[in-house]
Amino acid sequence: MTVEAHCDPMLSEPHGLRAATQILGAGRWLRTSRGMVTGASSSERLRRESWLSDPMALRRAPAANEPCFVAVVGLQFEARIIAGPAVRTVVLGAALGPLAAMLLPTDRGVISFGICGGLAPGLAAGACVIASSISDGTRTWATDEAWTQSLARSIPNAVVGPMLGVDAPILEVAAKRRLYRSHGAVAVDMESHVAALAASMHGLPFAVVRAVADDAACALLTVALAGRRADGSVNVAGVLSALRERPWDLPPLLRLALRTGSARSTLMRLRPVLALDLANP
Repeated sequence: MTVEAHCDPMLSEPHGLRAATQILGAGRWLRTSRGMVTGASSSERLRRESWLSDPMALRRAPAANEPCFVAVVGLQFEARIIAGPAVRTVVLGAALGPLAAMLLPTDRGVISFGICGGLAPGLAAGACVIASSISDGTRTWATDEAWTQSLARSIPNAVVGPMLGVDAPILEVAAKRRLYRSHGAVAVDMESHVAALAASMHGLPFAVVRAVADDAACALLTVALAGRRADGSVNVAGVLSALRERPWDLPPLLRLALRTGSARSTLMRLRPVLALDLANP
């Protein structure tokens, strides 16, 4: 599915989001205060043995017409991480039709999975975000409450809060700051609002699990975006070509790569947890 880039939905305030919002995380509570996120340890420390590495066999694709969950991602590496016997992955950029038309009567639910951009100050790269709701700027979809609570109990130090869905990358730090003040969302991505709409059309449970790559203080670079193909794969030649035109972007590109690496490591640690959660709905 190709998502057209336009900014109009971002101009209006979504219902139910306020700049001052309380964020619940398993293992910690976070509260936005004067534009900053502060944390405090809770008495409950939840762990699972499945947080450790799991065999590669978890990635077996579900058989045809086998009941499964649909994982909506934007990049191929995200699909490889979450794919498994109970999960069918859809890479939005590579989809040939509307996502809603790709859902089957046997599907159990829809989960949006992958990296995201941080909007809340203090939310570091590599942090896991579980959405309590997702807004596209005009509409807001609540995630499935029971599923979201189950994920929060299963993932140590996850942050639960509202997220924002956009149709084009948010490049500038100033733009992230404006979105945070306007919408009160802790993070932003380009897939979750599409997944939320498709799930609501089919009456399916919906959840979002994302890891922060570019935090609120980190700008996205056009040279980095040059490395993303429509099918979600990485185009290294495209990045190198863009760097020849903008060699001064190399240092911030390396810093962005480190942050994205932290997010990817978080997603890898999440894989066995989600495999267990999705195998036992």
